[in-house]
Amino acid sequence: MKKTLLIMLVAAVAFAWSASGAGSVKDPRDGQTYKTVKIGKQTWMAENLNYAADSSWCYKDDPANCKKYGRLYTWEAATKACPAGWHLPTSKEWDELRKALGENAGTKLKSKDWDGTDAVGFHALPAGGRDNGGDFYYMGSGARFWPATEGDGTPAYYRYLNSDDAGLYSGSYRSKNYAYSVRCLQD
Repeated sequence: MKKTLLIMLVAAVAFAWSASGAGSVKDPRDGQTYKTVKIGKQTWMAENLNYAADSSWCYKDDPANCKKYGRLYTWEAATKACPAGWHLPTSKEWDELRKALGENAGTKLKSKDWDGTDAVGFHALPAGGRDNGGDFYYMGSGARFWPATEGDGTPAYYRYLNSDDAGLYSGSYRSKNYAYSVRCLQD
């Protein structure tokens, strides 16, 4: 038992160390490598998470969309999806990101492939979402991200970017059964 715990601790430390300053992190659960970016005092994954978890989908159930945009997760799945050494950011941590970027934060976060400047290397793409009835929407025009902060009752908060403007916005009152993208933040 102690040996297993020690091995797990060493693996977690090595995983966190490999992410710091290297510009990428490898998820030991499935071997996928994600680019990382430091913005202000925070280190973010610079790609949407693509870990195949229960209650996650590829847009329109097409694996090619997962490869490009990452998976879409329900809120509950999102809270458990990030690998060791990383976590689903809170609303406060999203606010810190927006504050670090200042005016036109959304444009600075959006990929050049999506009418943005990608000024900080966050590389946001319009991955769309999935509603609680199973219908997909907004691919090509919107990005939705789950924060860890829960709303009152069954809704949850979310963050979003739209094609037609430069902001990074907060939304609320979405069912936790909607499915949105996940960006992980280093612990």
